[in-house]
Amino acid sequence: MSAKLVLILAGASVVGGCNFSRDPTVFPYSRDQVQTMLVDAKTTLPRRDGPGEMIKIWGAGRSAKGVKLNMKYASSAPLLECEAIITSIAPKESRVVADCGKSTNSDSAISRTDDGLRAPMFEEHIAATLNKRAFNRSNASAKEAAVVLQNLGGMQREALQMAADEAEQRAAARSR
Repeated sequence: MSAKLVLILAGASVVGGCNFSRDPTVFPYSRDQVQTMLVDAKTTLPRRDGPGEMIKIWGAGRSAKGVKLNMKYASSAPLLECEAIITSIAPKESRVVADCGKSTNSDSAISRTDDGLRAPMFEEHIAATLNKRAFNRSNASAKEAAVVLQNLGGMQREALQMAADEAEQRAAARSR
């Protein structure tokens, strides 16, 4: 009996009757609808370090690839930029991914971590906007933690090497 059930479920997933693994970057909107929603969207949430300044994320206009997004952690903080890349899959279906740029030094765990930490807040802004739900800070925090943990060993090795190099330079400067 269970073999029949497995075959039925497998057949349904092949034909498209069941979607067991929903792609979280695919949304049931046309490219134009996604652009309009993201340009108009604004997220404002409190900072974790106490009352006062707010984190703000907003659409900064359409671009050739999708929508430019901006974020500020405080009024005095630098402007962070990202782009929501929108790809039409079908007339009423689009894939949207955050492209926040990459550093040129992908061999460095510290650079990879810095690159990885740029996207989660923008990704959650996109998901919350297009799923018509509230921004969920724990989703972004979980992705940030995963990025750090994934690169932790490499960052530790790089930091130890940088400290050793600096100590060597100081010793060489003193001996002159």
